[in-house]
Order: sequence, then structure tokens, then C-alpha cells
Amino acid sequence: MHYPPEQEVFTVATHHSSHDKDGASSSSSSKFATVQNSSLCRSPSARWFVGALMVLLSLSLVHNFRKGLFSEVHDHPLDKNQSLHQRSVRFMPYPHKTLGSGTSLQCQWETRPFVSSNTSKESYLDFTQQNAYAEGICIPPTLNDTLHIFSSEEAIECLSPKAQNRDIKLMLSGDSYMKQLYIGLADILLSKHINNGKEIVGATQRNEVTTIAQHEMEKRRSEEKNSTFPFVQYGPQCYGLVPLSEDCLKVIKELGTDNSTDYVFIISSGVHIYRRSQNQVNATIQEINNFLDTTNRTIFVSPPYYYPDIQFTAELVRDQAEVYRGLLPNVAPENADHPFLDVYELTRSCMWKNCSYDKAHRSRFVNRWKAQLLLNTLCEVQ
Repeated sequence: MHYPPEQEVFTVATHHSSHDKDGASSSSSSKFATVQNSSLCRSPSARWFVGALMVLLSLSLVHNFRKGLFSEVHDHPLDKNQSLHQRSVRFMPYPHKTLGSGTSLQCQWETRPFVSSNTSKESYLDFTQQNAYAEGICIPPTLNDTLHIFSSEEAIECLSPKAQNRDIKLMLSGDSYMKQLYIGLADILLSKHINNGKEIVGATQRNEVTTIAQHEMEKRRSEEKNSTFPFVQYGPQCYGLVPLSEDCLKVIKELGTDNSTDYVFIISSGVHIYRRSQNQVNATIQEINNFLDTTNRTIFVSPPYYYPDIQFTAELVRDQAEVYRGLLPNVAPENADHPFLDVYELTRSCMWKNCSYDKAHRSRFVNRWKAQLLLNTLCEVQ
């Protein structure tokens, strides 16, 4: 067998993809294995050895690529022999956890790849988590290492009176934005998209889907023997058409009048107070602050960002932003006595075409993400 006089060089390179600040991909090579064409390499056994070495290195590269891809998908890596079912979830009573507020919660919406496999860690993602990554998530850099995307089972465990051995009850109420947050939370707890996930356009459809969600949540809780399903309701409306101290306090009395830290009221109202007060920003802020100062165990949800549109004038958009900023000094983290769920920044940053279908209320995947932030306020994975 004839070989040319020069050396034959076999090179195996591992390529690591990186992204520059403009998002372009670049590659760098490392881990070079070089075998020179010596007399040893001319034998069939030596060539077989080199070929086998190259196959093993290739398999290692594929494994490392899949491992790296998976590490980008998961917010909390699982140990080799640990599943979601082995991790405990703890309910955090009043004043709950604080995620932050204001500019610290600025985020960028993104989707992340999901690799389906029955033999790898990816299989631990449930329906809720898979859809969150596929539809869109918005994680502020300040929460990148702590924010958890809850599975349906984890959410149930956190809010379950039986699982937590606590008298946990959640009551959501407020304006139309709160109805859609309730639907988003119901989607997570039921591990399905209620009404086939159809987008909600208009008050009539919103009321219909809210009723369906209430029925399915109550059915699940009452029909299961020794049910661990949580008590989560959408209560009597407190839109803000009358003072919060009258309307929303009725919601609190509906759930219970004691001071149990396991009772959680999640309430929001803003634009209707603003309109009732004849577009007065300071009067709107004062009414909300007075309400928060007279009640405990209330998580107040911030107003959303309003798109400038025919139904929302530039003046309203500006004034609602001032209402939002005016609340920040009197809510968590500045005032830990008043837990706060800040959704202003995440709604402002969602500029995809499917973020909203009516230029006001956000799409259902956005409200499911709001519900994930609510769960991060109420729950802790251990």
C-alpha cells in the first residue's frame, strides 16, 4: 500500500457557539486531537483505533451540545436522580416574597428551545412549563437566578391547604385585568388552556371564560376525594366604580374577617378610579394608598402599561404611568407591609403582535406569565 511522503494529520475540533452583542453567532475551535502519519498509523489496527477515537469524540460532542442546550432551557437544573416530584414547595405567608418593583423588573420577552426526550431531563417539563417556554417568558436580570417556572403540580402543592397543613385561601378581584390574571392562574392549576386557549376579546367573552374557569376550579376541588386542590376564587368585583374602601372591603369580608396570614387577597384597580375621580392622578394614588393602609393580607397588582390608541389617549397613558410610579413608595419592597405584584414593566416590554388583541388587555400567555410571577411571590421551591 502506497502512502504519500508528507504527513497525514487527523484533526477533531469541538465548536462552541457564542453570541456577540448584536446577536450574531460566532464559533471558536478547541480540543484538537492530532494524529501524525507515522509508520504506526499505516497499519489497519492503528487506523481502526483512530477511527474509533473520532467516533467517541463525536458522540461526546453531541452529548455536550444537548447538555448545553438543556441548561439554557431550565431555570432550575435538576440533579441527576431528582425529579420535580421529589422537590418540595412551601407556601410563603404574609407578607410573602418580594420580587421587586419599578425599573428593577425591566425584562425582555423571549422564547426558548425545548428538546423532547423520554430519557433525558427535558421530560420533567410538564404541559404548563413547556408552553411557557414556547409561548414567551420575560425574566428580569435581577431575578435570573431565583425566578422559578412552576409546574401545575408544584403550584397545586404550594397553594393546597392539605399539602401545606395551613388554611390557605386565595381570593382575586378587581377590574377586567384581574379577571384575566385569574384565568391565567386557572390555566396553570388545571394544567390546560381553558376554552381551548381561545383569545379573549371583549367583556362578554371575558365573563364567559371567567365563569368556565370558576366552574372547573370548583369542580376539581369538590369532586376529588381528600382533594389537595387549592381554594382559589374570583370574588365579587371591585372595579373601582365606587371607592375601594367600600367595594373591595366587601371582598375581604366575603373570604373571612380574621387576621390569618394564610388568607390572601389579590386585588387591583386603577383606570376606573382615575376616571371616577375625573382624571385626577393624585386622587387615584391617595385612594389606593388609603385602602392598602386600612387592610392587611392584600397583594396589590400594579396597573398594566397602556398602549397609546384610540381608546387610550396620550394623556391617559401618561397619567396611568404616573399613578403606577406614585404607588411605588408605599408598596413592597419599599413598604413590606403592602405586598405588590408589579406587572407594568413586563406588559410595557411585550411588543410582539400577539401580545394583545384589543390594544388593552394582554393575551392569555402574558396573563399566564403574570400568574407565574404571582406564584413566585407566594411560593418557594426547596
